Amino acid sequence: MKYRKNEAKEYARTALKGVWTALPYHFTADDKLDEKSIAHALDYSIAELKIDGHYCSGNVAEFWSLTDEERMRAHEINVEATKGRVPLIAGCHHQNPYDVVKLAKHAEAIGIDFVIILTPYQGAKNDDAVFDFYRFISERVNIGIVLFNIPSVYYPISEHLAARLAKLPNIAGFKQGGPSPAASISLRQMIGKQLTVSVADETPWLYNLTVMKDQWLLNYCPHLYQVPGYLPIHDYTKAAIAGDYKKAIEICASLTPLREIHAKWVGGYGKPHGRMPSAEMKYWMECIGMPGGPVRSPCLELPDDKKAEMYAELKATGILDRVKTARKAA
Repeated sequence: MKYRKNEAKEYARTALKGVWTALPYHFTADDKLDEKSIAHALDYSIAELKIDGHYCSGNVAEFWSLTDEERMRAHEINVEATKGRVPLIAGCHHQNPYDVVKLAKHAEAIGIDFVIILTPYQGAKNDDAVFDFYRFISERVNIGIVLFNIPSVYYPISEHLAARLAKLPNIAGFKQGGPSPAASISLRQMIGKQLTVSVADETPWLYNLTVMKDQWLLNYCPHLYQVPGYLPIHDYTKAAIAGDYKKAIEICASLTPLREIHAKWVGGYGKPHGRMPSAEMKYWMECIGMPGGPVRSPCLELPDDKKAEMYAELKATGILDRVKTARKAA
């Protein structure tokens, strides 16, 4: 590991920066991990889309439908594909804390930088129970832990609970999946000096970067909104950091049509379709030249008429023409 346990927070401030994405996992026709497609999608995101880091085994990767062995193999594939070019976070979400520890120790052993862990959705229904869950894990692993708060789905991590958790030595980051700007402001005020915070939504990223002084966006939009030769999130982020706010605002505003399609088809954490929109995301990826493929039960495939509707809407934004241009240039 690149740091000692008690250095996790310090390392997070240097490593958890820039624009990160979270990719789906891909499956073969006989429902096995499609290792080549998983590796290709990540290499493409690093080499062509210039992402600054990657979160593997998240909700969009259908982690809840994978065996622990599949998840560990997928983490190995991510390490092999990355080749040290960007830092990695491994999703070690589980109800059983011993399985969380097993996944986290494996991630540490193969060279992943951090793990991220959701609050358990069944057994922990109050602050003390959630704190004890993370304390149990923290005491048994050395790798830095990123907390993941999705208050609409799991028991919420309030700013007060986050402050308690931040005292554990290897709690290093916080991914805020809640939509409330006020809650995110309170969270930063409470733990911003201890933990590196990412608001998991691209839409307010420019505001969060320039006004709230966030340094890290972890979200599953960067590989959907960008194609080779057209990197608007990367470009407006760099422009804002350089102080060219006029350019940053212009580029950021140009993404509105894609954001509208995203809100309709993908949304966040089970919205707007009442389920994880894995099929929608994978079909979007196919449309822009990335691997897609089937989903795993209990996800449902996207009907052909819905695919045609999404394709027409994406085409109207011009992003599919940009894909063709990039292919010709290559």
